[in-house]
Amino acid sequence: MLTWDDVRRWDPAAIGRVADALNDGCTRIIAANDDVGAMARFTGWTGEAATAASIRGESLTSTLERLVAEASAVRRGAHEVQIALDRIVAFVRETDELAHRNGLAIGPRGEISVGVARPDQSRVMAELADRIEQGLRRATDVDADFAAILGRALRGEITEQGGGTLAQAADAGAAQSGLSIIGPPENGSPGDNKAWWASLSDTAKVALLQGNPGLVGNLDGIPAADRDAANRAVLAREIARLQGDPKLKGLEAIEQRLAQSEPQAFLLGLDTSGDGKAIVSAGNPDTAANVATYVPGTGSELAKIGGDLNRSDKMWAAATTSGSPSTAVITWLGYDAPNEITDAANAKYADGGKAALAGFQDGLRETHQGPPSHNTVLGHSYGTTVVGHAAVDGGLAADELVFVASPGVGADDGGELHLDGVNQDEIGKHVHATVAEHDMINLANVEIAGYDPILGQDPTDADFGGQVFTSAPGTDGWSGYSTEAHSEYWEDNNPSLRNIGLIIAGKPAS
Repeated sequence: MLTWDDVRRWDPAAIGRVADALNDGCTRIIAANDDVGAMARFTGWTGEAATAASIRGESLTSTLERLVAEASAVRRGAHEVQIALDRIVAFVRETDELAHRNGLAIGPRGEISVGVARPDQSRVMAELADRIEQGLRRATDVDADFAAILGRALRGEITEQGGGTLAQAADAGAAQSGLSIIGPPENGSPGDNKAWWASLSDTAKVALLQGNPGLVGNLDGIPAADRDAANRAVLAREIARLQGDPKLKGLEAIEQRLAQSEPQAFLLGLDTSGDGKAIVSAGNPDTAANVATYVPGTGSELAKIGGDLNRSDKMWAAATTSGSPSTAVITWLGYDAPNEITDAANAKYADGGKAALAGFQDGLRETHQGPPSHNTVLGHSYGTTVVGHAAVDGGLAADELVFVASPGVGADDGGELHLDGVNQDEIGKHVHATVAEHDMINLANVEIAGYDPILGQDPTDADFGGQVFTSAPGTDGWSGYSTEAHSEYWEDNNPSLRNIGLIIAGKPAS
């Protein structure tokens, strides 16, 4: 039975060296493929001796094919196990550090002792006990995984599928190295996906992240770090595939943002079909105290995501300046936005995106570690319509809604909106809205000839019942309105940016 000290002493690099040695050996044997094949072909030599030599040569060739297949299976398995061990060793180290920071120590068998008495240690001890149990279970699973892979090779269950080259035998062996993994539940909820992912060993998770990243990267309920690992693999593949495509600009903007360190970015979703979709978080939403989801509006698409990523970074900085101890701001381009202003008068785009947004918010709740985070969902322009429709129809797993420059949110007053965990009679305190004086969107909210605005009431109207916060007037223009003002809410000197930061940080705006 594995102990805490056993796992502490694990050396993932040693498994890596095994994988490297097997790879080197296979490479040298494969390079001699023509010479090996010649052992069974003796052109111009006939007779009993030639027949015996040919039979012996074919036997040696078959043996080499089997050995190469088995070595390739173990090599690939060792590589996957090494990555799994890296994950577990890091988890053990983080657990030991958590104990040390709180005046506690973890013994060789996982026993917890008090070094320096401090308040609230009972809560930390309970968390440590859970982490120790989880760490040892994960370590035992990986140990069993590698034993299963080695056992298959030792029992001769790896087949070379004969008749090909040594390289083909190596490929055949590698393809048989993996574990039998059951996929995620069909049409599963974020909770279902979380349970499925938790049921997998670290080796199985690594195998999926490397072998089928597209299966994992867009599933709500999967931890942010794992979605990020999967989607980075997809991103690299799509950048290579889409050379010359307009979406390449957006993919490269994401790649550049992922390379920045402050705050660390996580790629939580990627889909290059159609206009493209992507979900990028500035900060880790699974650990942040305050998490905001930003939904952009008309004209948003993968090729133009660079500007939206910049807005999210500015909101992250504004929330941090406002006192947020840890923050994540997510650019959620997870729906098909209207391409033109003329398309934005139709609610079908909001109806098409509301379920995906609601599922994403549910997933954030499922994967968050520690006490629940303070979650804000912010829409700009038509993005507010998406947010509103999601909140009207089923409720959103959020604590605050923010509507910036809204053409309407599918509701006549704030009481029609629903937030999970917020009492309905207090919903107005958690709905925030702003619009610039010179923003052209004001024209969309004018009642004409007795008809209500197409997409619903302006959330900045007093009758709506929300909290209205200040924005700069914006650039003046024709008849007092301009399109420039519609995009100036994130300018450094605009009070709207400071107010958004305050709301994300859980503080009153002005």
